[in-house]
Amino acid sequence: MTNPVNPNQPPALSAKGAHWVSAEPPPHITAGIMEVSGMPHPLAHLLAARGITKTELGHWLDPKIRDLMPDPSQLTDMDTAASRLADAVMQGEHVGIFGDYDVDGASSTAILYRCLDHLGLPVSYHIPHRFTEGYGPNLPALLGLKDKGCQLIVTVDCGVTAHAPVAATVEAGVDVIIIDHHLPGTELPPALAVVNPNRLDDDSGLGYMAAAGVVFMLVVALVRELRQRDWFTANDRQEPDLMAAIDLVALATVADVVPLAGLNRAFVRLGLKIMAKRGRVGLRVLADIGRLNAPPDTEALGFVLGPRINAAGRFGETDLGVSLLTTDDPQQALELATMLDQLNIKRQSVERDTTAAALAQAEGKTDAVICVAGYNWHEGVIGISAGRVKEAMNKPACVISISEDEDGRKIGKGSGRSVAGMRLGAAIIAAKQNGYLLSGGGHDMAAGFSLDMAHFEAFCQFLNQRAETDLADKPPYQEWYVDVDIPLSLANESLLDWLDRIGPFGAGFPQPMFQARDVRAASLRRIGKTQDHVALRLDDGLGQIDAVAFRVAGTPLGEALSAMQDGRKANIIGRITRNRFRGEDRPQMIITDLQFV
Repeated sequence: MTNPVNPNQPPALSAKGAHWVSAEPPPHITAGIMEVSGMPHPLAHLLAARGITKTELGHWLDPKIRDLMPDPSQLTDMDTAASRLADAVMQGEHVGIFGDYDVDGASSTAILYRCLDHLGLPVSYHIPHRFTEGYGPNLPALLGLKDKGCQLIVTVDCGVTAHAPVAATVEAGVDVIIIDHHLPGTELPPALAVVNPNRLDDDSGLGYMAAAGVVFMLVVALVRELRQRDWFTANDRQEPDLMAAIDLVALATVADVVPLAGLNRAFVRLGLKIMAKRGRVGLRVLADIGRLNAPPDTEALGFVLGPRINAAGRFGETDLGVSLLTTDDPQQALELATMLDQLNIKRQSVERDTTAAALAQAEGKTDAVICVAGYNWHEGVIGISAGRVKEAMNKPACVISISEDEDGRKIGKGSGRSVAGMRLGAAIIAAKQNGYLLSGGGHDMAAGFSLDMAHFEAFCQFLNQRAETDLADKPPYQEWYVDVDIPLSLANESLLDWLDRIGPFGAGFPQPMFQARDVRAASLRRIGKTQDHVALRLDDGLGQIDAVAFRVAGTPLGEALSAMQDGRKANIIGRITRNRFRGEDRPQMIITDLQFV
């Protein structure tokens, strides 16, 4: 959704050197939302600015999977995939699952594994080692599943570009089903079924889903097929509780940063409710280790649970995530969650060093896409570092780790993060098709690839040309889209309750950006182990709110906040969240930027 803005509004420079653009929705839309809901004006203004009308408000505030989920058969090849899996169930076949090493891959693997296990099948899964196997299906691993007795292999969250390994596996007499959501090339691998809402001949309109959402639709289609074959009655078996898997769909949806729109929104809303019941042992223990002392929200999924599960793949402990999500043993869950937490601590340290090196190399670059490369940067964190570079430069960024292969060639393994307007995944696929890359693929906002470093300069030029075309109408400076002004007298518990109702927030529906005008600051102090953060209290004359600005020591924003101690007034933008501290639950603004008035 995009914010309608005032075209006559003059840009103003902020402490971060950004321009603020205020949303200006039609007043009658805002009034209509207030009329039917009774919500405060700032939030009605917010929803109107994001394209919600009063007729759509009911479904927005209370999205239901049953109302939004289409017939799984609308996905191309879904019926073929469900029928083949149903045959496997009826014949008691050993099924193999090949997943990815991120949260979406682990969640997808766990959903399918638990369903097939409930149906009585022997199931083996394989998650590739990031460094020795790389991304996606590889022939040795696929044949390894065959050697275990699997005559049917399902790839989840990967496979749509794995032409050669899939072809060789099929040639070896194994049926392959691909369940993916990544952008495919012009041709598909020769699998029995390729279920991917982003394939060119799929008109389901579900291309925004994470792989876990597609896998959920697969198990729904499978259970329906078995029901139609009267298998449950004939075998006196209970149908699996498919809705119990929605917590994993929600986790993957948030962690994979796909849009929280349509069915995804319903998945996440219900998934958070299921997670709050703490029924899945692995997630319950991981939440305790992450010190989550409140009902989970999208930030908990994206910044507490997700990074810990991702840490397994980043350091080659690829089975830990799936094992945690499938275990029913509390002791095993504690051991696994502890290992993941330790890996995440290690990840944080390695990521800080890699990011510092990447940012130092990026400084001064003026390209449309910032490409940096270093020898033996840890491949497990280059994606995070690419995100940091993107945020710092406000441009698409690629971070590449260089090593030498057995022939002495310098090979780079890279990860990229994009900005709105540039479809990075499509650009990476095009670069591979044009011979600049050895492999590559991804989403609009994130991608991974490998290349011979002899082609590094040509690859960078190719990306720059793509970005200059895609971003031709974008301003060369950073912009903050401000959803709404808010008097601090309205920043109260009622506002927090309404924010809970209009959420969840995430990709495609970000946390609201509020503006508090003409505020003064008091009680300013440095906080955090390294004193990098600033805490203060804001006052606009009618109300007050506690506020915090993270990682601002030595930055222009930090200096501007310090300057407010002399009584200067400023307009401040940021998010308003719940601050749960010592049993209290009160609003807090997370400061993004400020302008002096």
